[in-house]
Amino acid sequence: MLAILYWEELKATVRGRFAWVGAAVLLLTVGVLATVGTQDTWLDGYGIIAYGLGPLAFVPISAAMIASSRVSRFVECVFTAPVPRRDWLTAKILVLLTLAAGYYAALTPMMLVYVAHVGFPPLLIKMLLWAPGLLLASVAVGTLVGVLFVGDSLAAPAGTGMGVLMAYAGLLPIQELMVAQGNGDSRTGHLALISPAVLLKNALHFALAAANIPASTGRTWVSLAVLVTGALALAVWVFLRAQGVETWEAGRRQRWTIGLVIAGLLLFPAIVSNTNYDQATPRANNAPVVRGGFGRSGLAAVLVAPGSGVPSRCCSALLNREDWPLATDRATPRDLLLLLPVGANEQVTRLTTQLTGAGGLDITARASDLEQSPPRLEPHGFPTFGLRVAGDERASGVEVARIPVMVRPTQPWDIGGDRYPLAISATYLVANDAQPHTFIARGLIGAQVPNAIYQMGLAALLIPLFCACAAIRRSWRTR
Repeated sequence: MLAILYWEELKATVRGRFAWVGAAVLLLTVGVLATVGTQDTWLDGYGIIAYGLGPLAFVPISAAMIASSRVSRFVECVFTAPVPRRDWLTAKILVLLTLAAGYYAALTPMMLVYVAHVGFPPLLIKMLLWAPGLLLASVAVGTLVGVLFVGDSLAAPAGTGMGVLMAYAGLLPIQELMVAQGNGDSRTGHLALISPAVLLKNALHFALAAANIPASTGRTWVSLAVLVTGALALAVWVFLRAQGVETWEAGRRQRWTIGLVIAGLLLFPAIVSNTNYDQATPRANNAPVVRGGFGRSGLAAVLVAPGSGVPSRCCSALLNREDWPLATDRATPRDLLLLLPVGANEQVTRLTTQLTGAGGLDITARASDLEQSPPRLEPHGFPTFGLRVAGDERASGVEVARIPVMVRPTQPWDIGGDRYPLAISATYLVANDAQPHTFIARGLIGAQVPNAIYQMGLAALLIPLFCACAAIRRSWRTR
């Protein structure tokens, strides 16, 4: 009986006139648009949207689907037909879990493209576990919200579900901010633990922005289990014992019991969960540790296309800020411009440069370009930022030393937003000055996996296209 009910409810769900259209729009928004909109660091932006906020959307979805049976008065048939009400509600919950599993499966194609380029960074593994836990919790809470409303309109359950969604999603950045400020154990920090997104994040031992995570997670797992099982158990009990065919039939004691259980489900995680944020957050990926930017010696440098001059906005720690990010695993010719502060009457006679890439950055240049005597300098009226040169005199401008280099970033840790450290060490001699001038600076080179964002967008488009075709087919059949 349960299997038949489940199958019929599932067919009825996808049989709706706009069911396939809604699924296509949802997956298109989460997949294609969110992927294209997070071209820098994909895992941080898209991961939070698809694996965090997306599953929370099942709170209002579940609430609306459960309450719709009351609105359409179909539930009256359940109370009067020879079908166990328990089996019908169980089948309905299983349908919701099936839709949640379908959403999770729809994220797989783009995730596989990402893994093919980058691999499995630790943060992705955590998010792959985070999403199904959130889906389960969202279905449980949404089912409870849908059962609690008995009426002829979906406005109340759908609106309440959206309110719960906004509360759960809003508490996530609040908790991260409180932990970053060292107030994770404060009253507000405890209040944020009402959200299952925060609970599961702490239980899985990862953070999105904060530098610390709880050192222990035992009580957090207990709180999460109480929230999920308690919400489902209360929903089943209310539907079977406290409601009748058309309205509530709960007595005073039952009403008090429902209210106290709901309050307990809200307060239990905030009181019991672990808040000892004493452990450092593990690394999200294999990105290299970025040290300080340019040193105090006054070096300015920029990476430009071959033959290009100094850009108008110069210079930042990201050397190719005004250029397109370099392609990973591909050798790209560029010119490294060193802006040497030289006085109006000074002449550079020798320039020796050393370039050292880190984090998988391979940067090479010809020996004749690294050792220039005399250097091939290009005058440029670039501001010197008040830098001092030999003899403590103010430099009236700069001389640009051009070093053709071949840059090849490797081992990317994201499809975009890869920042490779580059250490620049140069020594130059000025005429009539026996003391060499030496400076050391550290910058970053931005890179991205070429065409990966478009590949992921196409992969994310597959299932929405299938849903759109199913919607068109159903429209033609029901005209």
